[in-house]
Amino acid sequence: MGVPAFYRWLSQKYPKIVQDVIEEVHETVNGVDIPVNTADPNPNGVEFDNLYLDMNGIIHPCFHPEDR
Repeated sequence: MGVPAFYRWLSQKYPKIVQDVIEEVHETVNGVDIPVNTADPNPNGVEFDNLYLDMNGIIHPCFHPEDR
């Protein structure tokens, strides 16, 4: 489990860590979906080398569903 209210505390203490992002969408031409070119530069102007995911927050709900 995570630390309750940690994200709220972190985002209030360091407000610059939360950023709105621009998401490119695929185009449809003559009924054919053209995917986003991932070789283009990031439209947000920020490049990241690593992506960290809280796997506990992803896996835990799968084994402990709210309806049981």
